Amino acid sequence: MFYQSVRRLCSMAICTMSCVTQVYAEPVSEPQPVTMTLPDSYYVDWQVAKQDAPYRVFISVPEGEAPADGFPVVYLMDGNAFFSSAVITSKKLMHPRFENKQPAIIVGLGYPIEGTHDTERRWLDLTPPTLAPPVMPKKHMQRFKDMTFGGGKQTLSLLVDDIRPWLSKQYPINEDQQILFGHSLGGLFTLYALNTRPEAFNGYSAISPSLWWNNGYLKPLLAKQESTSRADKQIFIVMGEQEADYMLEDAQWAQDRFTEQGLDSEYRILPYMNHGTVAPPALTMALEKLLPEKPEITAPES
Repeated sequence: MFYQSVRRLCSMAICTMSCVTQVYAEPVSEPQPVTMTLPDSYYVDWQVAKQDAPYRVFISVPEGEAPADGFPVVYLMDGNAFFSSAVITSKKLMHPRFENKQPAIIVGLGYPIEGTHDTERRWLDLTPPTLAPPVMPKKHMQRFKDMTFGGGKQTLSLLVDDIRPWLSKQYPINEDQQILFGHSLGGLFTLYALNTRPEAFNGYSAISPSLWWNNGYLKPLLAKQESTSRADKQIFIVMGEQEADYMLEDAQWAQDRFTEQGLDSEYRILPYMNHGTVAPPALTMALEKLLPEKPEITAPES
């Protein structure tokens, strides 16, 4: 009797395993690339004179009516890398249960590529113009010595003098709520914009800025700039705790200079983060800090 029971249980187990095997043996499709459609978002390819390839300008416009003064606008350098995250984060920050921030137009300046960065073009577009070839102060930077540099002035003009007027013809925008975000070379570009055209934006977020570039070319320019031209600007610098010592020292130097000049500047160091991983959380922090709050609605008097 005992052995009959054991055989019966074994038979049931084998049957069960067979059924499980059949379930998991069902055919599956071939792996497909993951794609995501962002609502209310699109891109345009923007051709610039004397350049072979266009820029790709990513744009997201919030649903519903614009605030009374128009939409704030956030401009992202390396748009291929940061546009999707910025759109998703800004929508979260609009939720009244959380931060209740104003809806913002997100603009990402990028390139018609499949990946996140066009290395050659960003070295040109995000570095300040210099009369002499730039000096690479660290040995590991020598791999970039043959890159073309110094197109930052043209890139800044593209954002401020071309894209912004075009955008203002499509949507109501708030000229006094313009925010610039950049990481690494994009952070260098952000501080270059602060130095050369401080009136162009009211918020500047420089994440892991490459102030080492060209033996610290930008640092003396930031140090001697008159603070009056930047007195009403918000400056937000974020670094990763595990970044190179020279980058942390440069960021602290910048914060010290801005503090001495009486500017509205904030500096954060994120634990466990390195040069690459610091960018996503820093983007969220920058939007949270620099996007304006929704105005309070006062109930009419009865």
